[in-house]
Amino acid sequence: MNIWNNYITSVRTKIQVKQDKKLLTERQWKLKHFVKINDKCGKYLWINAYCPSKELYLWDEEVRPMTEKELTNYRTEEKEKRAAQAKRRELKAEYKKRQEIGQSVSVRNIMSTLKENEIIIVDTETTGHDSVTDELLQVSIINGVGKTLFNSYIKPERTKSWIEAMAINHITAEMVVNAPTVSDVYHELNNIIKSAKVIIGYNVGFDLMFLSACGIENTKATTFDVMKMFADIYGEWSEYYGCNKWQTLTKCAEYYCYDWGSETAHDSLADCKATLYCYKKIQEQKMK
Repeated sequence: MNIWNNYITSVRTKIQVKQDKKLLTERQWKLKHFVKINDKCGKYLWINAYCPSKELYLWDEEVRPMTEKELTNYRTEEKEKRAAQAKRRELKAEYKKRQEIGQSVSVRNIMSTLKENEIIIVDTETTGHDSVTDELLQVSIINGVGKTLFNSYIKPERTKSWIEAMAINHITAEMVVNAPTVSDVYHELNNIIKSAKVIIGYNVGFDLMFLSACGIENTKATTFDVMKMFADIYGEWSEYYGCNKWQTLTKCAEYYCYDWGSETAHDSLADCKATLYCYKKIQEQKMK
């Protein structure tokens, strides 16, 4: 009999597990140094009714102990992940510090003292949310007066499909098949980012972490996160997070009556233009 019979498999919390059985995620099994027997084992289940993500769950008879080689590889991968997580925490702290500094700088002072290309607006589209495992699909950069400095689809080097991301950004594998890889445009992108003294974006930390994962970063630039700036202006309080809720770029653009024209959101170049417009509107409000 199939070991999944007689169980509700839509939401993990509804599954009744007998005392002599174990039903754990693939990652939980790996922590115990077990791996799935084959690719047919397990089911992807919602973790609970409130979490919009799925995990691969495996019964105890669907796993086996790791071999010595698998255990060595697993420990190496986990060490690399911990190092990457530490790097992300470090970058987040740095971005927060630069954001706090940037909040106190007026747009008038910035625009009058810096050259056009020293102020850049950055946006990316990606295959997912994790800068360690996911990859860039599109990168766009404009300067402080809206001139395009860089705009290109990016062909992922490891990822073959991105169904969930594609539903949002509408970038298909066919659209990037002939695009350059990030390695191909590394020097061009790095020169633009390195030359900037102010970096503006909507949830800019996300974009900068994906670029940083490719070795493209500028830790000396002041950053402005329009998303966080707009959250306090819009003022939708979140009891869960204890702060004002972050709003989408489309919501921010609508608030300031931005005209997208023939362009649409979730194209990184269009998002750059909308972000610059919203940033200027916010600064105008501050100066009144």
